[in-house]
Amino acid sequence: MAETRELATTATGPLAGIRILDLTSVVFGSYATQILGDQGAEVIKIEDPGSGRGDGGDIMRWAGHVPPGAPRDLGPIFLTINRNKRSVVVDMKDPATKPLMEALIRSCEVFATSIRYEGLKRLGLAYEDVRALRPDVVYVHAAGYGSEGPYAGEPAYDDLIQSASGLADLLPRTDGNPTPRILPT
Repeated sequence: MAETRELATTATGPLAGIRILDLTSVVFGSYATQILGDQGAEVIKIEDPGSGRGDGGDIMRWAGHVPPGAPRDLGPIFLTINRNKRSVVVDMKDPATKPLMEALIRSCEVFATSIRYEGLKRLGLAYEDVRALRPDVVYVHAAGYGSEGPYAGEPAYDDLIQSASGLADLLPRTDGNPTPRILPT
C-alpha cells in the first residue's frame, strides 16, 4: 500500500518565520527572493498596476510562451522566479497606499528592491525611510551598476548590460551573421 503524505501547511526550512517585502521585478532581484522563499521565508511581492503601460504586474508575467488555455499573465519565466511568493498590486505612487506600505514594512524583517534608488527616494522608500519604520530591517537594494561610478542609478536590464559591455557584438564574431544581437541568456 502506498504511503500518503500531507502537504505542509506552514513554511519549513531555515528561513521559516522570516517575512520579506519584495519590490523586485524582472529577474535580478526576483530570483534572489525566490531562493529565500524556497528556504521557507514568507515573501510578499508588490507589483505595479501598470502605470499606463497596459496590463499591470511584474513585466515578466507577460514574457515567454504561455501554454494554450493557461492564464496569459502567468508567463513561464514569471512562474519560475516567483514561486513561493504571494503577490499584491499596489500603486506606490498613490498617496492613499502609504499606510498599507508602512504596515507591510513594519511587519517584515527584510525589504528587498530592484527599483532605482532615485525612484525609491521619490516613493519615500529610501533606506532611511524604511529604517525609520523598522529599525532592525535588512535592506537589500539590487542595483545593476552599483551605487557609485558613472552608471550608478542607471537602469540595468540584461539587454542594456549586454549592449553596454559589448557582449551583443559576440554572436556576429562567432556565427558569421553581421547583425549585432543579444545573447539568449
